[in-house]
Amino acid sequence: MKIKSKKLRIFLSRKISVLAALVLVLMTFAAFAGPYMTSRSPYEQDISLRFEGISREHWLGTDYIGRDMFTRIIHGGQISMGIALFGVTIGVVIGLLLGFLSGYYSGITDSIISRFIDMLMAIPGLMIATITVAILGSGGINTGIAVGLSTIPSFMRMTRASVISIKETDYVKSCRIIGVSDIRIIMTHIMPGVLPLIAVTFTLNLGTALLIASSLSYLGIGVNPPTPEWGALLSSGRHMMLSWPLGVIAPGIAITLFVLCTSLVGDGLRDAFDPKSIE
Repeated sequence: MKIKSKKLRIFLSRKISVLAALVLVLMTFAAFAGPYMTSRSPYEQDISLRFEGISREHWLGTDYIGRDMFTRIIHGGQISMGIALFGVTIGVVIGLLLGFLSGYYSGITDSIISRFIDMLMAIPGLMIATITVAILGSGGINTGIAVGLSTIPSFMRMTRASVISIKETDYVKSCRIIGVSDIRIIMTHIMPGVLPLIAVTFTLNLGTALLIASSLSYLGIGVNPPTPEWGALLSSGRHMMLSWPLGVIAPGIAITLFVLCTSLVGDGLRDAFDPKSIE
């Protein structure tokens, strides 16, 4: 079957990105559908089964109080990916709004917003998230908000640059001359040109968002135990790394695989949406 979309053909030509997309889909399905398909609870304890090895009953063994590690990884995926998705969505919404206001209206509006974003960019994303969690408190929702605030600068700057470039084109200038409203120009002529870049940036930021969320939980200020978030699982297993390596290896592989796949998929999308590749 011949694929008509050149962008899709370019993406599919990157075999590593296609493989990463398939793995990402599988991980997402396992995270959000797996908890409804497992018979065990991630909080179920059985001290007599502590530190059990890999078996047919326990695919990744059990932890220090007899909880099934595979079940906790599956449930933890739902929490970790959910926080990353929630946080990046916050970053997209606020970043788009600030980027359009700054890029389209320019002047004093652009100066104020740009200086605010420059201030945020001067602070590492993890530090922004840490300060936010310190103010709001720990928990899944607050961690997601903290992650979202740390991703705003990347979305805002990308949106601003795209809006400035598109609004200088002849067809946008013509629309403004004949009196087309700003909202219609933005939604009809500018937004379609920004959305592909938003998709790429969104995908690339998912991995970063999950890393930040996991780091906060690892430090004990994000999602707290016994909630099976991947960063919290990594933190609880680090004390027994030599006697129980699965406690670190399992969540570590899950985090690494998710970050790697989102990065590879983002690279594939960037190549597919590159204007030079579709000329």
